[in-house]
Amino acid sequence: MHLANLSYYDFLAGSHELYNRYYEDWELALKSYYGGVEYRRGRYLKAYDIDTTTPSETIQTYSVDDNGVRTGAFSTQSVHSKSASENGGDGMLDNFYEEKLRNVPVFPYTRLYVSEYNAILFRSPPHRVIPEDNELDQFLLDCDGQGNSVNEFWSNVDTFTTVCGVVWISCIKPADSPYALWEMHKPTDVTNWNYRYNSSGELQLDRICIRISSNPGVDIYRHITAETIDTVFVVTDEDFEIDIPEDAEYFEDEMDYYRISQPNELGYIPVRPVYQSNKIYNGVGHTPIFDIAQIQRSIYGDMGEIYSAVSYGSHPVNVVDSDTADLNGGALGAEPGSIVRVQPSLNGQTPSYVYEFVAPPMDSITELRELIDQKIEKMNAVAMIRSDELIKASRSGAQLEQYDSKLEALIRKKATSLENAEYHMWKVWFDWLNKPMPEDFSVSYNRQYNSRGLETEIRELQQLMSLYDDYKGRFSHKDVDPSQEIYATANEAEARASQLGGSGSHSHQDEDGITIYMPFTSHDQLVAVGMIDPTQQEFETDIKDKLQSRLMQLIAGSSSDNSL
Repeated sequence: MHLANLSYYDFLAGSHELYNRYYEDWELALKSYYGGVEYRRGRYLKAYDIDTTTPSETIQTYSVDDNGVRTGAFSTQSVHSKSASENGGDGMLDNFYEEKLRNVPVFPYTRLYVSEYNAILFRSPPHRVIPEDNELDQFLLDCDGQGNSVNEFWSNVDTFTTVCGVVWISCIKPADSPYALWEMHKPTDVTNWNYRYNSSGELQLDRICIRISSNPGVDIYRHITAETIDTVFVVTDEDFEIDIPEDAEYFEDEMDYYRISQPNELGYIPVRPVYQSNKIYNGVGHTPIFDIAQIQRSIYGDMGEIYSAVSYGSHPVNVVDSDTADLNGGALGAEPGSIVRVQPSLNGQTPSYVYEFVAPPMDSITELRELIDQKIEKMNAVAMIRSDELIKASRSGAQLEQYDSKLEALIRKKATSLENAEYHMWKVWFDWLNKPMPEDFSVSYNRQYNSRGLETEIRELQQLMSLYDDYKGRFSHKDVDPSQEIYATANEAEARASQLGGSGSHSHQDEDGITIYMPFTSHDQLVAVGMIDPTQQEFETDIKDKLQSRLMQLIAGSSSDNSL
């Protein structure tokens, strides 16, 4: 069934197919960025049977033959195991696996890469050309009702578009606010959406459901269409005391829910997805963090294996048989310097008493460390970040420039994406005020990857201007005043005609009776060269304006005095 045809509650309680497909990737990426407790809660370490059944007290058992020689494998028998709740914990079993989760370090590679991207993009603050207005000035300092400035808000947007590939931005005017507020929504909170083509053939957002909060007993959603903006309280536990606003309208469907509905004065949905660089589907964007998070999880698993090897290998098991245990009155020392006395046999040979320490081999630790180093290099390659090893190994700058160019391209895509998204959300903001968007409004983000970035962009602009000059020389109208195209000889006139893209010359006598020569075979041809084609003139003006605008942005971006 088409999403637009779903019932109100079914759309609210359901979830988009793409949401279900990408939710685990988004969760892994977010936890990888957060690190710490949130990452450990993902329980990404592999759990072996011995990890989850590690008791607080064990008995080591094996089988021996009549001569005391070990013939059977070891086994571990759990006598008792207390839960963490019994020991004042959080209810998880207090076993070796939980110990690993607490102690294996989490290295937040993902956060380091995301922070690197963000630091490059916001090396200099975005430049905005905006009118002076009291409401606008207040909004610049607190654009989301949470005390975040416009720069802080969009820096946060950039961070999580990098992590998840996409975030959604809404612009809603609360009843108690003089102006609309922006709000960022992670893709894990945008549970359902639907696009459809309008009568003009344009694909537009038709319906969207955003989870605002999830609390014990109730989930709060925002359901938005072109006609209404609803805040919906879905009751998940009837026995739980829930504070529902008095003006909420009650509905009984498959599950009880309450709704506060307000008309959408805009007539369109004030929500927009912002993609990190490339869109995969509507509501899903590409990001290298998905792959980086996978590698980070693999490294984390390797660290867990090393922790297990060290824990088990550093404390070998003391193995004895029953005959050895009876020696010395059952007192067997395991500390350095202890003595174990054994009795000689009748033939004078030492019986096969068993008394030894058994530990697993630890050779794999070295291999795991080498494997971790290789994975870190792979992460740097995926993230397009130059490692110290790469810098040292490179004899020329060619390989380093490849990394720089790829990362610079990513930064430019991010800048363009944020510029378009912010410009659109400003338009929505002015729509809520019932004011037109200022004609001279503009926003531009930093595009320079490093200190050479500005030089690179200036060089590219110079190339574009050279191409523009070449275009004018070949295809555009010439700055020709026929009355001034006068030459003393036919050769001079013909040479000028060649410069103007023609040939030949023509002559006539001036007022003094002197013969003068002019380019082209007729005067009409000369006049036609100097005429301006309106289409060409519009094209040239557009190019000139864009070049001028970008130069002004570069100049403004180099000075914090003109940046908000």
